[in-house]
Amino acid sequence: MAGQIRQKMFETLVWQPDRMLLGNLVFRLQHYTDDKWELGNECFLFYKIKYLVDQYAKFWSLRDDFSARNILELGMWDGGSVAFWFEYFNPEKHVGVDVQQKEDSQYFKRYKSSRGLEQKIRTYWGIDQGDSVKLRDIVQAEFDGPLDLVIDDASHMYDLTKKGFETLFPLLRPGGLYIIEDWAWGHWPEFQTPNHPWFGEIPLTRLIFELTAATGSCQIPWVSSISIFQGFAVIEHGETPSTASTDFKLDALISGCGISPKPRVARSKILRTLRGWVS
Repeated sequence: MAGQIRQKMFETLVWQPDRMLLGNLVFRLQHYTDDKWELGNECFLFYKIKYLVDQYAKFWSLRDDFSARNILELGMWDGGSVAFWFEYFNPEKHVGVDVQQKEDSQYFKRYKSSRGLEQKIRTYWGIDQGDSVKLRDIVQAEFDGPLDLVIDDASHMYDLTKKGFETLFPLLRPGGLYIIEDWAWGHWPEFQTPNHPWFGEIPLTRLIFELTAATGSCQIPWVSSISIFQGFAVIEHGETPSTASTDFKLDALISGCGISPKPRVARSKILRTLRGWVS
C-alpha cells in the first residue's frame, strides 16, 4: 500500500519544455537549458529527463513492496535529485555525497529548512566516490543501521564506480538495492566520437557484465538479481548478511571463465568469432 501511495507522486509531476514541477518545487531540466529562463537560481538543477524518470516509475511500480529508511546518494550536483528521491521515499535519513567543492544552494537550504529536514537530509561536498575510508566514515556517522538504497550518479567511470560499489554494497541490508545510473554511456553515439573526453575510457558496461556474472555465480550469493533499464541498473543484495568488510572484492564473487578481458581484446575475439560463424 505504501508503495502504491508513493507511486502516485510520478502521476503528479508536471513536465514543461525546460522544467519539471513537483508541487511547489521547481526542477530545471539541464538537458534543455536556454536563455528564456526567468527564475534565476530559484530552482533545483536536475540532470534527469522525462524518459529516465518514466523508467524509474516503471521499475518502482514493480517493486511497490520496497521501502527505504536509509538512503545514500553518490553524485547530487546541487541537491535536486536528493530532494526528488526524498519526496518519493520519505526516508529517515538521506545523505548526499558529491566530489564538487561547493555547498548547498540557497534553494536547497530553504527546501530543507521550510520542511524541517536539516537532520534528515545531510550533504557532504568534496568527497570522491573512490575514497573508501571517508565513505565508510560517513555511513557510520550518519546512519542507524544498514543502508537500504544506494544511488550512484557520480563519476560514471569504470574504476571509480566499481570502487564505490565494493565499498558500499556490503553495507546494504539483505534485499537492499544499489542503483548505477547511466551505465550505457559507452553505447551512446555522442560518446563514441574521438573528440569526446570519455572516448577511450573503459565503458561502464564492463561493470554490468561483471555484476551479471556475479549474479550467476551461486557459491557466494551476495547479488540476488539485476534489473537493467537503458538509464540505470539495479543490483539487489542477496541474503548474505551485511558486513562492514574492508576487503570485499567483486571479482571474488565470480566463478568460471574470465569475463573481464581488456575491452579491445574482447572486441577482437568477438569479431573473429563472428567471422567464423559467417564464413
